[in-house]
Amino acid sequence: MSLPVCLSEVLMNTKLETSDLRWTNHPADDPEWEELSGLDDESNSVRTYQICTPNSPSSYWLRTRWIRRRAATTLYVEIRFTMMECSGLNQRHCKETFNLYYYQSDTDEATPTHPAWMENPYTKVATVAADYLLQSGGERRAGERRYNVKLLRLEQLRGAGFYLAFHSQGACMALLSVRVFYRKCPPLRRAFASFPETIPHSLVEQAQGVCVENAVTPPGEQSRPPSMLCGEDGQWVGQPTSSCACRPGYEAGETDVWCRGENFKINHLHLLHLGFSD
Repeated sequence: MSLPVCLSEVLMNTKLETSDLRWTNHPADDPEWEELSGLDDESNSVRTYQICTPNSPSSYWLRTRWIRRRAATTLYVEIRFTMMECSGLNQRHCKETFNLYYYQSDTDEATPTHPAWMENPYTKVATVAADYLLQSGGERRAGERRYNVKLLRLEQLRGAGFYLAFHSQGACMALLSVRVFYRKCPPLRRAFASFPETIPHSLVEQAQGVCVENAVTPPGEQSRPPSMLCGEDGQWVGQPTSSCACRPGYEAGETDVWCRGENFKINHLHLLHLGFSD
């Protein structure tokens, strides 16, 4: 029996926003990140940000609104973006990368001047490089991919929420969408045990289960609840540790996920007598 696929819980998805994002620009007196309406690859209207400062060595920051963390300690940030190729712009300060940071806080406390716009207090996640570059004045060839997709991890989060911050210094780029989510293992029934939806907080998370209806731990067995491992990718790992078995008077169904009793067998025999079968 195949295991169910992982679940994702989305904390933020700019592709679903219908009004202005109104993220915070820095420096406030010289904002370069511009919010625009655009169309995604499915021709849906989306909110985007773009910046193009290849002739300037200055740093420009863009900070999201406060994002509530919920129960997860490991989050994923999926960024779709475009980046112009520097060779066609012929500007000495041009770069083909940007930086992603985050700042944790228990409340929505950020202001235009707090926290300070620098690494520490912000935590750097990565310098993000483009795999696909747009050429200045170039035409798109049939089937050519125009945007980049990067998936980054935020680990060991503790605050009630956080902000993401994008830092550009010389890039000519556009943020097409930003999605923040975490992964979790879906509810599972296996080996006459039921396991709840589980959020992994490390490489693997041990989930405690219970015996399904009409199943018990046989006498003499160690009285430990069934357990199974939930992987960091939201997939159940291996097989459960379970000593659950059907109660006397009940028997296993076609699979090991439930126990059926006398009423089921009587009804099943009655259907067979009438000429019905599985």
